[in-house]
Amino acid sequence: MKKTKYAQMEKINVRAREWPAKSITRNPEWCAVDLRDGNQALPNPMTPEQKLEYFKLLLSIGFKEIEIGFPSASEDDFTFCRKLITENLIPDDVTISVLTQSRPHLITRTIDALEGVKKAVVHLYIATSELHRKYVFGMDEEDVIRTAVEGTNQIRSEAERLGGSSIGLEFSPEEFTDTSIAFAKKICEHVVEAWNPGKHEKVIINLPMTVERRMPNEYADMIEEFIREYKYNDRSIISVHAHNDMGCAVAGSMMALLAGAGRVEGTLLGHGERTGNLDLITIALNISYLGIDTGLDFSDLPRITEVVERVTGIPVHARQPYSGELVFTAFSGSHQDAISKGFSRKDELASRFNGWKIPYLHVDPSSLGRSFEKFIRINSQSGKGGIAFIMERDYHIKMPRWVQVDFASCVQRFADEQARELVSDELYSLFAREYIKHDGMMTLINYWPRPHENDPAMIEGELHISLKGETRIVKASGNGPISALVHAIRTIPEIPEFTLETYAEDSMGNSAEADAICFVKLDNAHGKSQIGVGCDPNVTQAAAKAVINGLNALFQ
Repeated sequence: MKKTKYAQMEKINVRAREWPAKSITRNPEWCAVDLRDGNQALPNPMTPEQKLEYFKLLLSIGFKEIEIGFPSASEDDFTFCRKLITENLIPDDVTISVLTQSRPHLITRTIDALEGVKKAVVHLYIATSELHRKYVFGMDEEDVIRTAVEGTNQIRSEAERLGGSSIGLEFSPEEFTDTSIAFAKKICEHVVEAWNPGKHEKVIINLPMTVERRMPNEYADMIEEFIREYKYNDRSIISVHAHNDMGCAVAGSMMALLAGAGRVEGTLLGHGERTGNLDLITIALNISYLGIDTGLDFSDLPRITEVVERVTGIPVHARQPYSGELVFTAFSGSHQDAISKGFSRKDELASRFNGWKIPYLHVDPSSLGRSFEKFIRINSQSGKGGIAFIMERDYHIKMPRWVQVDFASCVQRFADEQARELVSDELYSLFAREYIKHDGMMTLINYWPRPHENDPAMIEGELHISLKGETRIVKASGNGPISALVHAIRTIPEIPEFTLETYAEDSMGNSAEADAICFVKLDNAHGKSQIGVGCDPNVTQAAAKAVINGLNALFQ
């Protein structure tokens, strides 16, 4: 085998892989690390005011564990921690956590920051991979274990001076996925033994994919093997913290839950070092899609996205799952047609498939606070279904299929000329220009259809028009108002020969006051076709307008 440029990860010895056959059936514990991991990776870290706004945003979503910072690393983080505590800004059912390295002076500073807190978790971490402990810190395995245990003992000791505060411990063997399972297990067991959790207390053992070097299934393999060999599962909560260097943080974390993890750390929209962290929005909504109540509220996702964008200064990609501007938008004609038909039959589909199901939309956008206004957008790739959807949604114009086909060609030509996406009012302007607003040789003044004096099966039509500026009054009979109208027009010598091929009518809306809209397709003697459209509160007048508009275009 040809040698690769990159060092390959050590193969995991899996004795009995069980997780692939399992399903996610329960909600994990969530911990948002936006204010620490996410904040330290921003080009411009948050101001204290922005941190507080973000903290309140996380509370409004429903997070009960929030990592608020690294108090020993910066004065801003220390001050923010003190503000939350002294101003009583932490709800009683919310636990804050703070990060620290296993260094005595940093631990002391961290505990100082927590004075007066009701309950908090001190998150202790130390790098355990050979790459870090040997080549960055110059430590062997025993050095690392000793340092971690000393840090644990110091946290336990110093936490006692906080009096009535409830202080828990989280421990992370940094670069877990680049550490042997045996060593990761050994150091975690030493830490738990040193902490000696009480009867109703558990240590959070956080097993991070600090740098994503393994496939998601390998992360799950490591979690499952760790849990299988670890002595203190009954005294621990197994947590995962995945970064996104290979773009698989969501997949890796979901597979880790299958493998037995019960807690997840991440950030909204995945902010974090390098390619970022696990996106909590994506994984939580994925789990919600499985029918599990996550305890998190993303029903106003546009507001959440706006706050995160503004506070972090980082725009959300248009294709970001769930949150991006275009994720519920279709430009393709076939997609638009399918979505439009799906919405028109959504109740029937929900009954057939025992739940919400629409072509090309994997979740109901309205449940996330996403409006229907941008689902279908128009460019040169769009088809008649999408165009028809927008015309009906925005202007209550339900086009017959033969009008849809003709108008789609007009839209495509116009979109090709513009070389960009078209907006809704451009569609309507184009529709009006093509079918309604034709300044030609005729202008309708009025049209009166009346019962025929001698034949109740016939209609006599009286048409008043302006023809090239001259008023004309013509009459004719037919078997209906439209037939009488056409026959009346044909009595005018200046009007070339034509036939009315197709006619359709509808209402523009559902109310009693809705205008009527009529569509006609006219042919001249040379085989040229033209569609005319007319709108009026009176359906007969709308039909007359449609015919006049069509003729003006046909003979212009």
